[in-house]
Amino acid sequence: MKILIYSFNDKLGDGLQKISFLQFLKKIYPNSYISYTTSQTTTLRTILYPLVKGVIDEFIEENNIDSSLLKILKKNSIFLNKHYDLIIDLQKVVTRTLNLKKISHEKFFSTSANFFFSTVKNSLNLKFKDIYIERFYFNILSLLIGERIESITDIRLPYFDTPKLDKRERQKIIGIAPGAGDPIREWGIENYIQIATKLREDGYQVYFFLGPNEQKYLNICESHQFKCPEWDGDTMISQNILFTMNLAKQVDCLLCNDGGTSWLFEFSGVKTFKIFGVTNERKFARPNFCETLQVKDYGYASLQSFPTSLYQELLYKYIRKL
Repeated sequence: MKILIYSFNDKLGDGLQKISFLQFLKKIYPNSYISYTTSQTTTLRTILYPLVKGVIDEFIEENNIDSSLLKILKKNSIFLNKHYDLIIDLQKVVTRTLNLKKISHEKFFSTSANFFFSTVKNSLNLKFKDIYIERFYFNILSLLIGERIESITDIRLPYFDTPKLDKRERQKIIGIAPGAGDPIREWGIENYIQIATKLREDGYQVYFFLGPNEQKYLNICESHQFKCPEWDGDTMISQNILFTMNLAKQVDCLLCNDGGTSWLFEFSGVKTFKIFGVTNERKFARPNFCETLQVKDYGYASLQSFPTSLYQELLYKYIRKL
């Protein structure tokens, strides 16, 4: 069986949110050949590939599928002479769906225009609007098998050897990820240092988790005697995503902004305390793994203006329950 899955583009968080769906799809169709295609690029082919190795057989990026009405009338040379038993459309833009449906197929799944173009209909009357994205994907799987899948399964995380984080008996380990990919979504390294110092004074073990784009924070962390376990001097120990995710499993809670690192921890089974200012906390928080703090709920217009005193008060209410 040949399956084609279409997504417009996958950054780190987008890709992570699809892992459980893809792994479960392979379980449904164990002998299938799965091709994954994007209009732009996907982190599933690069940084996240260790999590879909043996699941995705082929990647087709920059596939000439876009919102152009003119392209609906033209053949897509990338998919000439290709035929699929099942095409799964993971997005909802109608013109992209029309361009995708031109590809030769037997069955076509799409929620676009309320299933108008889909040969698989919403026979179970499942919800596909205003829901958490993993639930959206598992509702797709439910319709494919004709039975509602109640629980979203955890991703299968292969083991990767990592150093053991130091802590005393019964001591909680708190991780802090000050980056976010975009400065507008960062609360500020100085704020996190202040919170980390208070946590350390109160007996918590604190580590900072810095990706390659946060190398500029290394000296700041080290000057305050905080360790960054992904780094050896000014060099990252490993670029393998499994290294970070296995390391994350040793942490009791991660303090973070809305960024890719938060998703890595949540999908490793770690609770996060995530501060939001410009993005939707209902959409970008994994249920049961994320405690959200939306600064606008407290009358603050910007993320950076949120005071450490109030953050500390809310944080301690949360971590005492861990």
